[in-house]
Amino acid sequence: MIKRSLIFSIILFSASVFGRCEISMRAHVFPPLAIKNNQQWSGIDIDYANILINAVGCKLKIVEAPWLRGLKLLEHGEIDLMVNVTKSVEREKYFYFVGPQRIEYIKLVSKKGGLPLIKTWQQLEALDAVIMRQRGSYFGEKFEQVLNKNAPLREKLVELAHNKTRLELLESGKIDAFLVDEMFLKGLPNKLKNRLEIHPLVINSNPVFYAFSKASITEARILEFRNAFEMMAKTSDFKAIN
Repeated sequence: MIKRSLIFSIILFSASVFGRCEISMRAHVFPPLAIKNNQQWSGIDIDYANILINAVGCKLKIVEAPWLRGLKLLEHGEIDLMVNVTKSVEREKYFYFVGPQRIEYIKLVSKKGGLPLIKTWQQLEALDAVIMRQRGSYFGEKFEQVLNKNAPLREKLVELAHNKTRLELLESGKIDAFLVDEMFLKGLPNKLKNRLEIHPLVINSNPVFYAFSKASITEARILEFRNAFEMMAKTSDFKAIN
């Protein structure tokens, strides 16, 4: 395990070489990943950001924006950072990737008894339902293949900017299910969880990363972040975030 003193040495070295800096990060209220209370932010995403940003002697600034808008802001350098971003060839044109932070598991969630239990891709290919996903999200090639094979499922697919509406839409019957990172489900009260069906099929499982804007972050700075990540990823503080 790497000692805290080593992380502190990184901070001192970084601050002396680059000076203090401010890194802007996109966030949107989505407990337990991001929680806003009296203009103060907390949650898993904020913890992930702070541990890396602080390790290089920088300060974190939160910019509130939906996911898809956040990606556009990041591409143009209007913000510096997003977390939980899947790496792709297209995104690597605009973003530096550091990590991975963790492995993301995407699950289908419905009201208990509202849909047949989805255990296989074949069942999903035959499903007739209204599913919601976050606008701008990508849940892997297999899910895209399902949408290509199941035209009614694609036609009924709902894409919304704000995650917070998904439970309301499910409760009201406006959607039959939604796709979500399993991490989200950990933050729900047991009373609510007991009303939900978390389907066994893993829709997508892949590493997610810190994504920094190539339009606002220098190569020297990104090297600093990568070096800091390599060291801090082995610490108990980083492993304890999840």
